Amino acid sequence: MPDLMQPLAKHVFFPLFALKQGSSVPRHLREFERSQYFSPDRIAAMQLERLRALLGHAYRNCPFYTRRFDEAGLVPSRVQSIDDLRVLPVLTKKDIQTNLARLTAQNLPPSDLVPDKTGGSTGQPLNFFINQDRVYSRNAAALRHDRWTGWDIGCKTAYLWGHHGDLGTVARLKNRIKDTLLDRNLILDTASITAPKLEQFRKGLLKFRPVIYVGYANSVYLYARFLRDTGVRDYHRPSAIITSAELLDPEQRQVIEKVFGCKVFDRYGSRETSIIASECDRHTGLHVCAETILLEIVADNQPAQPGQLGKIIITDLMNYGMPFIRYRIEDIGRPSPHKSCSCGRGLPLIDMAAGRVTDFLVTPDGKIISGASLTIFLIANTPGLAQAQFVQERKDELIMRIVKGEKFNDESLRYLNEQIPEFFGPKVKYHFEYVDSIPPEPSGKHRFSLSKLDISEMF
Repeated sequence: MPDLMQPLAKHVFFPLFALKQGSSVPRHLREFERSQYFSPDRIAAMQLERLRALLGHAYRNCPFYTRRFDEAGLVPSRVQSIDDLRVLPVLTKKDIQTNLARLTAQNLPPSDLVPDKTGGSTGQPLNFFINQDRVYSRNAAALRHDRWTGWDIGCKTAYLWGHHGDLGTVARLKNRIKDTLLDRNLILDTASITAPKLEQFRKGLLKFRPVIYVGYANSVYLYARFLRDTGVRDYHRPSAIITSAELLDPEQRQVIEKVFGCKVFDRYGSRETSIIASECDRHTGLHVCAETILLEIVADNQPAQPGQLGKIIITDLMNYGMPFIRYRIEDIGRPSPHKSCSCGRGLPLIDMAAGRVTDFLVTPDGKIISGASLTIFLIANTPGLAQAQFVQERKDELIMRIVKGEKFNDESLRYLNEQIPEFFGPKVKYHFEYVDSIPPEPSGKHRFSLSKLDISEMF
């Protein structure tokens, strides 16, 4: 049956809500829909113009960058190409942890600074700010990329998501507009997963019938495998599926697409910068959201060649609240061997490889806990925690490796001792292991959770 509410939501309620809130989402969306088809040269020129403006703003208003630019000999007004940016050292998570005030723009009023935080898949918690217009441009970018799947504004969407903070945001939005848009979102919390819970997902999705699923890659894969292995045939099949937050390997993609009979659109993003890159319907790589993001892939301190693995470095071209300039996001990727895409978009392409892996952890009673869901809810809220990593070799036992920050104290331990049993249940055995540092994996990734258990045995 046709969804009669969708065009009403798109053409009436969406612009009305934006007008009421003073939101610039519709304006940014129109610009992004147009600019995605610019030529690569025109997009590069746009990036350079926005980079110059950002650098000038950061130099004038952020003491951290004033000193960094001076030490590197970078003069914003003299930047002639994106290559000139490489004289700057990368911005690290430790830089942000220890220089938050000096990184925040001093010319913006507090009312224009939106606080956010992330535990990150590396387990290093960060607090940061986004200016309000950047919040709107991030939302617009997400809408633009969602539409590549065939979804459109007002279509029903199901979220298979494990991030408590994100779920709260969606839920609040849902409650605010539910009487008007008739509950266009279904929220399925995958922070912990059991077979009965997956069966509840099946029933809820069958009743709600969303156009697309948006979810953690591993969460969608586990649900697909549950349907396949139980042999159930009566389940909802969406038109498309967007996976994010974790690395989607080819085997997982194959299982998901076979079970649901639709294409998977993989996406790469971060809480610090939102959408970084997404697949279009040609699936030849991920298009970088180049209007808002300047992405470098660096190997041996040089730009990586097509197909060569390298460190991903991000500059957010539109966050004036707390600029991320040459931010080392601690992910690994490679430039795509494809110079262009048959979809006609001029946005550059990348491939993700070995860069978004977060293991699931298992409770003594068999629940599966998404490591990604712990990073923001547990780690980011622990006072004085510089870095952390969970290691699990047995279902009933955990090791938590801790790198203490300056403010780590008895209150930090009290919080962890309260929260770990909340996530893993009262039967879990755990102990803390204090270390000076947590070394990266061979891929360069500092993994938040290391599980030696085979979760396929859990169902």
